[in-house]
Amino acid sequence: MRSRLASAALAVGLLGGAAVPATVLVAPAASAHSVLLSSEPADGATLEASPEEVSFTFNEEINQSFATIAVTTADDRTNRTTADPVVEGPTVRAEVDELPPGEYTAGYRVTSADGHVVSGSATFTVGGADGSTQDDATRDAPDQVAEEDDKSNLAPAFWVVGGLAVLLVVGGFFLLRRGD
Repeated sequence: MRSRLASAALAVGLLGGAAVPATVLVAPAASAHSVLLSSEPADGATLEASPEEVSFTFNEEINQSFATIAVTTADDRTNRTTADPVVEGPTVRAEVDELPPGEYTAGYRVTSADGHVVSGSATFTVGGADGSTQDDATRDAPDQVAEEDDKSNLAPAFWVVGGLAVLLVVGGFFLLRRGD
């Protein structure tokens, strides 16, 4: 009787222990990465003249040591920035060369306050054919989710925690069967 009670108690403990990893797997991951709020020139803007600089503003401060900005065309991947980016709190900006008419992509790669790398881009056109401009326009995008380099660390954790849960359940099953 005593060994059956001990086996049952151990099995309940193992099954209860399996609930912890299962809870970890189901719980949503916290996402506190930097989110791009605006860019200048705004994404999709058409400018009459070349901008003197490009900038990106985020919802939190950016690590000064790991910020990069590149301004390129689809045909020529040469970076048109003239100096290293300057980080001022949540804003990262870089001066650019005089840009001839054409389409440009301004890309960023920054490290957010939580240590995660965030990257993305905005496109703009210099000297639009139709003459329309949105010079110095800033387009807000509060719902935009920034891209992350480390897409997810969930897959390895899922297998480790899931495997542990399975082992605990199987161990509890065998202990209960042994008591019979």
